[in-house]
Amino acid sequence: MAAQPTPMDYVNEPDNTDLNHIPGNYGVLPYLGNVIDIVKDLYGFIDKNYKQYGEVSKIKIAGQPSLLVVGADNYQQIYLDREKTFSAQMGYDNSLGHFYKKALLLRDFGDHKIQRRLFQTAFKNDQMRGYVDIMNPLFKSNIEGWDKKNDFRFFPSVKKILLDVGATVFIGVEELGPEMDQLNEAFLNISEKGLMGAFKVDVPGFKFHKGKQGAKYLEEYFERIIPIRRAGKGKDMLSHMVKEKMDDGNYFPNEDLIPQASFLLFAAHDTTTSTLNQLIWKLAENPEWQDKIREEARSLNKPALEYEDLEKVELMELVFKEVLRMTPSVSLMQRRTIKETTIGGHRVPPNTVISIPPVYNHYMPEFWTNPEQFDPYRFAKGREEHKNHSFCYMPFGGGAHKCIGMHFANMIVKCFLHQFILKYEWKLPEGYKPHYEAFPLPKTKDGLKVELKAIS
Repeated sequence: MAAQPTPMDYVNEPDNTDLNHIPGNYGVLPYLGNVIDIVKDLYGFIDKNYKQYGEVSKIKIAGQPSLLVVGADNYQQIYLDREKTFSAQMGYDNSLGHFYKKALLLRDFGDHKIQRRLFQTAFKNDQMRGYVDIMNPLFKSNIEGWDKKNDFRFFPSVKKILLDVGATVFIGVEELGPEMDQLNEAFLNISEKGLMGAFKVDVPGFKFHKGKQGAKYLEEYFERIIPIRRAGKGKDMLSHMVKEKMDDGNYFPNEDLIPQASFLLFAAHDTTTSTLNQLIWKLAENPEWQDKIREEARSLNKPALEYEDLEKVELMELVFKEVLRMTPSVSLMQRRTIKETTIGGHRVPPNTVISIPPVYNHYMPEFWTNPEQFDPYRFAKGREEHKNHSFCYMPFGGGAHKCIGMHFANMIVKCFLHQFILKYEWKLPEGYKPHYEAFPLPKTKDGLKVELKAIS
């Protein structure tokens, strides 16, 4: 019987590039491969590959051959990973790994389980209740006067709010100012430059270099504030995390804390901004659902949601789920095999990168009724189409790596939307058709123009 590969075995191995036995194509561009088609129309590219090659096909993204995999059964195999075949660490090593190496998403198996303990206190009910109390005043003050702004764009406006929320709730920043501007610049350099740079060259003038500079700033920032949070009595997430201890009674070292804190703030801030952008867009196109949610919000007779109210806004929950079905906040998830396996009937060698787009499963007609239609009731009791297969709906991933912050994201969206929908009605300008882009995170290219009307 062959020995189980150790982490060092598969970390030190190069990516497998021998995929000649798998159907598919690498595009017409020598290095970029299929990048332009993927960025231009992700769903269209996946649909074309699926119809031509089936659930598993070979593609190339910026010099990296990988397998594009769709299908609920395949995702169940990959995410439950009962044979410990699929490495998240190596799947993201050539993308997120350049900027968030050792973050929770990039940890495998037993190591991943240990690292999740860093978050066990930060996401308990009492702490979550406290986060609601922190974020509600920020929402109230920031959305004031949005209807008076010329050429208002929703995405950059809500992005600023959520960065402020992240700074206060996640890392305990008390005064929002120049420090926040530097943090924001660091995150933008990583997500919109470093991760989008086709050429991974750490030399001035390249986007990748900007991303590396952003990562360096975050590392130095958290190195400086960790001892301050550990000595204080803060109620922010970082203050809880830095006080967690390992089995030997010692605090987790900075080399563990820094990547977890950096990635948590990035992931929660950017993905929730994306979700809210898509949600406001869909509600602008479907004003009857604006009315339904507003009526539900008014029935609570509260200007802001309290923690205990989160389960009461059932229609809002349905809309949240439907928006994540239609445009999940992560366009492409990744894994890499650490030993030979079979996916969808194809032999897959060790060290093969797997590209996983959740959105395609979200539209498969065998699971969803009229999948192109915005229909939040598909999640309601009596229908619950997301239960047709345990992996036909996976906006937060699945298995051991299922997003640890998914309940927090749900809370942010509901708390914001409750205040926003009580204060404003909104619509898209006449003749305006937002252009959707899937990378670096799903959003509207021009920031989403909306016309706001204050409710008297």
